[in-house]
Amino acid sequence: MASVTLQNLTKRFAEVVAVDSLSLSIEDGEFLTLLGPSGCGKSTALNCIAGLELISGGTILFDDADVSRLEPHERNVAMVFQDYALYPHMSARENMSFGLKQQKIESAKIRRQVEIAADMLDLGDLLERRPSELSGGQRQRVAVGRAVVRNPSVLLMDEPLSNLDAALRVRTRTEIKRLQGELKATTIFVTHDQEEAMVLSDRVAVMRLGELQQIGPPMEVYRNPRNLFVASFIGSPAMNFVDVDVARGEEHFQCSVGGQTLALPADLVEGALPDKAVMGIRPTDLMVGAERDLSLKGEVFLVEPVGPVTYVDCDVGGMAVTAVCDPDNAPVIGAQVGLGFSSSRVYLFDPTSEQRL
Repeated sequence: MASVTLQNLTKRFAEVVAVDSLSLSIEDGEFLTLLGPSGCGKSTALNCIAGLELISGGTILFDDADVSRLEPHERNVAMVFQDYALYPHMSARENMSFGLKQQKIESAKIRRQVEIAADMLDLGDLLERRPSELSGGQRQRVAVGRAVVRNPSVLLMDEPLSNLDAALRVRTRTEIKRLQGELKATTIFVTHDQEEAMVLSDRVAVMRLGELQQIGPPMEVYRNPRNLFVASFIGSPAMNFVDVDVARGEEHFQCSVGGQTLALPADLVEGALPDKAVMGIRPTDLMVGAERDLSLKGEVFLVEPVGPVTYVDCDVGGMAVTAVCDPDNAPVIGAQVGLGFSSSRVYLFDPTSEQRL
């Protein structure tokens, strides 16, 4: 395995900058996810690491070796694609062994490596089947097996779960996490699904418009978002955002929210406060009927039971917010409710720069 270092990696397509000076250090054996919406540059960055795209600037290092200009087969990487990319006329065994045969590895060793990978991925009874005879999850496992049998220095995965249904996606991501833990493979995973990123990753790198927004362990990024974009993209349901007017005092500052006033601790924000801000509260931190140090009043306009909790959408002074409640004590539509939350769970952002205050 190998560590991966990106130094000011840049990729342009004519006048479009798809990846803009991306710098990352990925440790040997680490599972890192590039996370962001469509068009943010995450797949382009992965293709550059694989050697499928020629970079426009910067450097790519595997351990201390510069691989920026090497061909894909010279980098000892393996890639799992979104659409599986299996040969339809070959069996699962032949698909998994194809790359090894291209490397002129002896047949006995190929057979042994394929069987080991098949056992890890529970494919032993499926090796003689062609892709058309396999389910989507089985085909994805064959694609993963084809990658891992090569014992690559770096394992790259480009949205490998996006074509699977919800239940199968959960099972397959569990298998990927277990497999990566057993192999100790340096893995770079691309997805737009923040739940996948949170579950799988040692660290998450959030991207937007080709630029890195924040990188860190999943819960650190979740609890300490650097800016408005990261706060909105990480977390499900999405964080509530409301526009507030701010007045600073000595021990507290006051936020006016839809005609209601909140007194927040002065040490919540360092430095000067703007007159207006965007306040963020995660739905899971906003409890219907709970007694906390802060509260708002709202009118219920939607109740969404999802099993262990019920989401309650409320109108707070003309602004919609989502809270949670005990599913056995859900309010009715039209009810006036109190929404309790803790000042330690409040986030304030500058509306102009979108940076966290």
